[in-house]
Amino acid sequence: MRILVLVALILCGIIGGIAAIALVMALYGESLSTIMDQNSILGGSVIRTRLMLMINHVTMFLLPAVLWSVIYYKKKWFSGLGLKPSVQWIQGIAGVVLLLVAYPIVAKSFEINQGFNLPEWMSQMEGQTEELLKTILVMTTPAGLLANIFVIAVIPGLGEELVFRGIIQKELYKYFQSPWVAILVASIIFSAMHFQFAGFLPRFILGMILGLLFYWTNNLWISIIVHTFNNAFQVIVSYFYPEVLESDFENSVPVSWYALVASIILSLALGWWFEQKKITEPAIYDQPVIFPIAEDIVQSSPENESGEEKPL
Repeated sequence: MRILVLVALILCGIIGGIAAIALVMALYGESLSTIMDQNSILGGSVIRTRLMLMINHVTMFLLPAVLWSVIYYKKKWFSGLGLKPSVQWIQGIAGVVLLLVAYPIVAKSFEINQGFNLPEWMSQMEGQTEELLKTILVMTTPAGLLANIFVIAVIPGLGEELVFRGIIQKELYKYFQSPWVAILVASIIFSAMHFQFAGFLPRFILGMILGLLFYWTNNLWISIIVHTFNNAFQVIVSYFYPEVLESDFENSVPVSWYALVASIILSLALGWWFEQKKITEPAIYDQPVIFPIAEDIVQSSPENESGEEKPL
């Protein structure tokens, strides 16, 4: 039921986003039909395109997630999404390191993904998205770099994590009663929702890493930090090495077997470290909010005379 409410809020957000984008188009003296014209978008203002992308992410992910949490968690909406008041920075740094050492695995998965024969409509959609990203990733000033980091890294990193890990992953756990199945299914949904199927496997692995970090740390801020870093890293590389835009956008150097083995070993070692921290430092993970049933996070009772909320 709660997932359906989230879906309804996202659909409302999409409609609201279209209305907001129509207003932006009107300010630029263009009609809403321009959105359907890929050539018009690619040939239009980069600032306008960035603004449209930001509106899309805010209305499709960020606002629906916050509204959903307010509906079910009310005043506890912040913690209900898995957001803690503070961050253990060693976890954030370790999460970024895990992402970096896992890059050969991600690159290998991209190689495998390229061997799939995609339907024509999928390939077309992939090409249009790639061209759009190439357009806004052409940056000639530091201001353009900062704008892209905000639009491509910060906003998606926050909004997507709130939806896919902060809500969907938790709700799937409630249904499957298994954190591993919840992480797996949420990662599949996360990758599929990008509608970039030539990169489905790499995004699925990224989703698994982000989901595991949420599970291990019990703090959604860690997943948000790592997701934001991943997107920002690609933006920064495009700024300092614009020649990468001239090649296949997501193409990479073939991964050697020893780099892949080293990546797997280091990733497992870091995963073991996170698991050990989760076990040996329970104070960090007390009053877990990662996989709660919304109504059961806290329980108020007459016996609790102090009026404080009693965690289950």
